[in-house]
Amino acid sequence: MKVGIIGGGAAGIMSALFACKGKNEVTIIEHNDKLLKKILSTGNGKCNFTNIKMDSSHFHNNDRAIKFIERFNQYDSIKFFNSIGVVEYVKDGYVYPNSEQAASIRNALLMELGRYDVKILLNTYVKDINKNSDVFQLNICNTENKNIKKLYFDKIIIATGLMAAPKLGSDGSFLPLLKRLNIKYNTCLPALCGIVLDNKNFFKTASGVRAKGKISVIVDGKTEAGDFGELQFSETGISGIPTFQISRYVSLYLNKNKKVTIRLDIFSHIGDIEKILNNRTKIPSFRVMEDMGNGLINAKLWLGILKMAYIKADLDIKKCDKKSFLRLVEICKNMDFTALKSGDFDKSQVCTGGISLDLMDDNLMYKGIKNLYFAGEILDVDGICGGYNLQWAWTSGYIAGQVL
Repeated sequence: MKVGIIGGGAAGIMSALFACKGKNEVTIIEHNDKLLKKILSTGNGKCNFTNIKMDSSHFHNNDRAIKFIERFNQYDSIKFFNSIGVVEYVKDGYVYPNSEQAASIRNALLMELGRYDVKILLNTYVKDINKNSDVFQLNICNTENKNIKKLYFDKIIIATGLMAAPKLGSDGSFLPLLKRLNIKYNTCLPALCGIVLDNKNFFKTASGVRAKGKISVIVDGKTEAGDFGELQFSETGISGIPTFQISRYVSLYLNKNKKVTIRLDIFSHIGDIEKILNNRTKIPSFRVMEDMGNGLINAKLWLGILKMAYIKADLDIKKCDKKSFLRLVEICKNMDFTALKSGDFDKSQVCTGGISLDLMDDNLMYKGIKNLYFAGEILDVDGICGGYNLQWAWTSGYIAGQVL
């Protein structure tokens, strides 16, 4: 059987490897100048390629995804990578190559691919897909839109990704073809990214600071999502893993034209902040309000909080009236900002949206077109940070790649 795989990322290469095991004639079509380009940036260059802790709570609004993962789970991924020379290192459930280099995962996959007689077409775009009887015809061309050729396959696997990190390949260029095939997909929005917030004066003051805290997404007075961990402040807003985890909800609600409030509590883990601040007013060496933050919180962040409470940094502590003090306490508990937008696609690690799993059969074949399969991020499955999205790539690639 001739198998054509469109997309040379994690899911595409996994599909190719398992299609090869069935002794099929496999061709990979990739519009980048190299395969697996995006994987080099995962896990801050260390590539946590799966996670020991794996259940449906790690994937958003898609219980069916975990049913697929049960067929090729985190332990299967570890076993697979062991078999191609990758020794794992586990930290808090996160599974890394022991080298702590994403390049190790890429190299291992490419070396395994090299064992098979796979045709690899780089710098190549698919311009059209047609199906005549049981054969797919692909019209392909190079990056200059020249040298259009026709290729023929018995089975097609589409693993192009969506729009996250377009400079690394997922640029959405394949989506128009889905429309021509009459395949519906849910709106693509940035996820696992930072959030742009209002109150530029605060963020200009706090820029560059990292601090532990709780972050929540509030819409219509209801908390829709939240997380705790290290928050990173910039001149335009906030990022860091807790922010990434809740960013998809910001994208979804802003897309619905809802007002989204981001609430920060950077003292949630240390106790009753009102009691703490009251006690700090009694420290003899603390004379002005700026002093109260010393040893409690990053100095720049404390100055930003004082600005939000309309309290001058050089105000004598004894002259801070009760109303101002209570306002300061409330801000310390609930620092509210309006979300202006989530991060751009070029700064997002994955997307929400894509083709619903409801349109796929149990082997990830599109129900409307026989022998047309999908794998990876192009399907509407997105997980939290921690190796879950790569696990989906390995799982879906494994399932789609097998020829039954």
